[in-house]
Amino acid sequence: MVDAELRQKFEELQRLYAEHAKNQSEEDFKLKNKLRAELLDLFFALKPHIKKQTKLQWYEPAYNYAITGNLEYIKSVRDDLAHIISELEHGA
Repeated sequence: MVDAELRQKFEELQRLYAEHAKNQSEEDFKLKNKLRAELLDLFFALKPHIKKQTKLQWYEPAYNYAITGNLEYIKSVRDDLAHIISELEHGA
């Protein structure tokens, strides 16, 4: 995967987590389930890249708890994604 394409996928994952955090106070379960499915699919697609660049010691449980809607974990994951995107932008 080309770095620009990879960065776009990480930016999309970050956007989905932001939307997921915003929707936690809503009662629209259909939307929440749709977001969870999208997050899970994209997380699994990017997992090898996340593993290489994450700053989280236990990245997999953190990302999974965030997918369940835990706002504290969503924040941690979004911070981690910002770190990964920054690393991709700087070619590290």
